[in-house]
Amino acid sequence: MHSGFPEIRAIFLAQFHPDLGPIVRLSVPEDAVDVEQRVYNDQVCIKNDDMRISGLMAALDGSFSPSCFDQEPAEVIELIKRPEPDRPAVDSSKIDFNSIQTLIIPKLTLFERLITVNTGRHKVMCYPIAVEGNYPRNVFIFNMCFAFDIDADTKCYGAVVKRVGCLLKELEITGNLLSDPEGTRPLVTMMRQLVSKLNAHGEYQIELDLKGLSQPMASTGISIKLFPYYENPKTIEPYHVPVKLVDFDIAKRKSAQTVYQEHASNDIMWDLVLDKVTECIDNINHVRRIAQLTLIREETVVLALKHLDYYGCIALVDIFQFSNVYEGQYQVMDIFRNAWLQRECHNYVTRDGQAGSISIERLIHLYSTIRQRKSVADWIVDNDVDVERFDVRRFFMFGVLHQMLRRVHCYPVLCKPAGGSAQQSSESSEASSVLEEEPGQLGARVLGMLDGTHHLDEIGITAEKDTATMRELLDKHGNIEYILL
Repeated sequence: MHSGFPEIRAIFLAQFHPDLGPIVRLSVPEDAVDVEQRVYNDQVCIKNDDMRISGLMAALDGSFSPSCFDQEPAEVIELIKRPEPDRPAVDSSKIDFNSIQTLIIPKLTLFERLITVNTGRHKVMCYPIAVEGNYPRNVFIFNMCFAFDIDADTKCYGAVVKRVGCLLKELEITGNLLSDPEGTRPLVTMMRQLVSKLNAHGEYQIELDLKGLSQPMASTGISIKLFPYYENPKTIEPYHVPVKLVDFDIAKRKSAQTVYQEHASNDIMWDLVLDKVTECIDNINHVRRIAQLTLIREETVVLALKHLDYYGCIALVDIFQFSNVYEGQYQVMDIFRNAWLQRECHNYVTRDGQAGSISIERLIHLYSTIRQRKSVADWIVDNDVDVERFDVRRFFMFGVLHQMLRRVHCYPVLCKPAGGSAQQSSESSEASSVLEEEPGQLGARVLGMLDGTHHLDEIGITAEKDTATMRELLDKHGNIEYILL
């Protein structure tokens, strides 16, 4: 495995034989695919396949055009195929081709679309191709398939599988590489190199010797490189706090050295918005506060933070307050058995100059004492935590970043009173006016958010008040119920 990319377990070339139907022509390693030996006579085999091919050819007749496959698929198609119970058991270390052959050589609607098939212990990615021309059935169907472990994250291989399929299609159109029996040698060479090079180095570059097959393409070069797959950036709200995962000063200088191929000077050319935003990221300021400090529109700040989040430069957490409530997750067990995580936590939460203020054993014990429905302030009192030598904010932030802790949000809900006196109504109206301290309709806007879908952090940012003050004002208003989720 190279740089975190999943390892290719096998590559095999499947094609539709005009008489036998779906077959595996080549595979690397040679015994990677388990293909059931055909015990039926040729007459029955041809009859069954002819029934399926007749429908295929009917669809192709007069309507097949390579241009119909030029459209990009709306999404990756992922299928799960399980072996039928009445079929004999196969070696679990091999790919059971017979159980997935109808998905490897699929219907026309799935041609030139990226397909992922899970079968047994393997995950197979493929990109089926159909080439129209002078063939026994007027069409040549093939599929170069990549096999991985069942639990592998193969998103980074999507572009590679598609590129290989399109390249083979072009070679078949120009030089009949796949349909010509003489093309077996360069195909096997390419498949072996794909497995070894991509697994070892994450990239592949080779010259295919196609002499005797295609004069225009007698020497064809193939260059393929794996790139990390990044998830779409998360939705960033005004109450989110960006946490630095990289040193931005080092990142700026490295980017300058990459561009100019020389030592970076003090005048570093970087995006102005990113430069200003990163200066205000201190793991405490929330998004709206950063926008206020940089005098940049909040929407622009969000776009900059999404860019940093996309490349893994920041993580997003909630505003830390001593009124926050957290609960432990099952991942908290990691700190009990992971020595590296224990050392990282100790270095992160210990204040400067107080290296011996708290032991690792004490940290582990403190994580085990976090319970739901208990605020951070109450937790500090109950566990006698010395806040002068122990950074409580970093302690909880470290737990959230490593998914050992989860923030429990408080959702206020405004309940309509069943009945009440004029005095109660007067008190409620007075509290509403207290909420509307600033000009405009702020009070009405806050009251409109008390429907159980907005938590106190979001409401507090909207009203520009901290959570404790917001809780007091809501309690004064009355008829408020709180839901912890």
